[in-house]
Amino acid sequence: MISNLIHEDHLLTNVECESWEQLVDISGEPLLKKGLIEAEFLNSVKETVEKYGSYMVLLDDIAFFHGRPESGVSEICMTLALLKTPVFLLDKRVKAAFMFAAVDNKSHQNLLKELAQCMNDDEFLTLLLDGTDSDAILKKLMEVEQNYEVS
Repeated sequence: MISNLIHEDHLLTNVECESWEQLVDISGEPLLKKGLIEAEFLNSVKETVEKYGSYMVLLDDIAFFHGRPESGVSEICMTLALLKTPVFLLDKRVKAAFMFAAVDNKSHQNLLKELAQCMNDDEFLTLLLDGTDSDAILKKLMEVEQNYEVS
């Protein structure tokens, strides 16, 4: 499932931004352009961070931006942004950011399990944080997905 969501159009490399708020907008742009989310969804991501803090930074340097499904999500979708220079989300540095939108609170659970598998793969984490080889990242996503489906 994850490789169907993060593909060449949804993998943003050499992203330059000055703040986490700008990163939210840049990460959501491809989804917004395709009509998969509405601008209200990006605002809900920012409001969630402002309300709950930096919990969206799952691992050192990796953020997982998400908002409320009722804030304008038409279908499950995701992007991955790899930053040229890190930004800070409050007290935590971010070098890579997933933007994730779900239509409800349940349909994306398998996707989250796949993403957890990716986060447990040291090679994938190295590729993410290096941020220079988008083909290798896409290939690794497919490998992790295939291994997840087998287990």
